[in-house]
Amino acid sequence: MNGKLLVVILSGNDPYKVQWGLRLALHTHKHPYGEKIIEDVRVLLFGMGCTIVNPKMPYYIEFKSRLQTLTDEGVEVATCVSIVKELGLEEESRSLGLKLVHASVYTSQCVSEGYTIMTF
Repeated sequence: MNGKLLVVILSGNDPYKVQWGLRLALHTHKHPYGEKIIEDVRVLLFGMGCTIVNPKMPYYIEFKSRLQTLTDEGVEVATCVSIVKELGLEEESRSLGLKLVHASVYTSQCVSEGYTIMTF
């Protein structure tokens, strides 16, 4: 088994893109039929994607549940520390178990480790 995938969620204002991006990440990590398809899957919240951790946002409960499922299944879910600090969502991100990273460094590391990047 080989292959690595980084799913970048950019569309916090488009719940359908967020929903399908998170779902793709989960089902690629652990296929619904029980087969492990690729070596590793990670998720990065970036730009408007960082706003999905805001309890005041529509669809927050659904996104919180999806993020929890991903982390429970062992998928690393990260968010851009610079953006969540600016938005005042640092504590909300930490409480959901998200890894706070500098997105430019994180994506560069993923690329150097052979991850394919998909954006939603």
